[in-house]
Amino acid sequence: SPAHRDDAPVPADRPADPPAEGLPASSELPPEAFAAVLAGLPGMGPARLTAVLSVATPADAWARVAAGRPWTQPAAVRALGARGPEVLARWRDAARDVDPAAAWQALVASDVEVTRHGRPGYPEVLASDVEPPAVLFHRGDLAVISGPRVAIVGTRRCSSVGTAVAFELGRDLAAAGVVVVSGLATGVDAAAHRGAMAAGGAPPVGVVGSGLDVVYPRGQGALWRSVGRAGVLLSEAPLGARPERWRFPARNRIIAACSDLVVVVESHRRGGSLHTVDEADR
Repeated sequence: SPAHRDDAPVPADRPADPPAEGLPASSELPPEAFAAVLAGLPGMGPARLTAVLSVATPADAWARVAAGRPWTQPAAVRALGARGPEVLARWRDAARDVDPAAAWQALVASDVEVTRHGRPGYPEVLASDVEPPAVLFHRGDLAVISGPRVAIVGTRRCSSVGTAVAFELGRDLAAAGVVVVSGLATGVDAAAHRGAMAAGGAPPVGVVGSGLDVVYPRGQGALWRSVGRAGVLLSEAPLGARPERWRFPARNRIIAACSDLVVVVESHRRGGSLHTVDEADR
């Protein structure tokens, strides 16, 4: 796509399509509906979404994206980076295939809720973090992210000893009223949450790196459902988001922010769990 110049013609807004039968008009949608579809745009990582929503309401941001209008606010320009015009063109093209009303209806039907930074209900522990997610998708009760909280993390390819230790830690901590936080991966993460669930004590918190309707790894579906029913399942990725590699370091910062303490049960020298430790030190 050619670079946008200050004197380049701005694409005209397309006439709004009438809402499909049974769907609310755009003017009737809550701000969270537009925040959710913004989060699903290609290349819309946490930093860009935070920047966009810091300078415009979700509805106004979506209207600008859909029309292909360039951003002039310094925060948005910095977040878009050197390839800003290319990113804007991708967002505009992707937005043409998205109906915010239909996307919102799918969210409601899936029992997934959306909370924005700065709005009532947003977890205080995340609001005070250095990089709070602009938008949170969750299934379960966000209020459980309170009191003492410990993240138990480690390698997916852990030993039998690592599995046993993670299970026992999760069980004993939950029984003592401590909220167990993990990334719901196989290995250490899963063992810790299974232990927490077995205790029937403090509710668990799971933070994942894909949409809440995209279980990854696939075999974790039952555990995801259990954690969502007993505690809360969190993601900053919208429905349908695949578990792309970049999402996991981003997820790790949320795990660290949700926790008072991070325990690494077993890890390789360059394991992803050590990234969670780095985030906890920030």
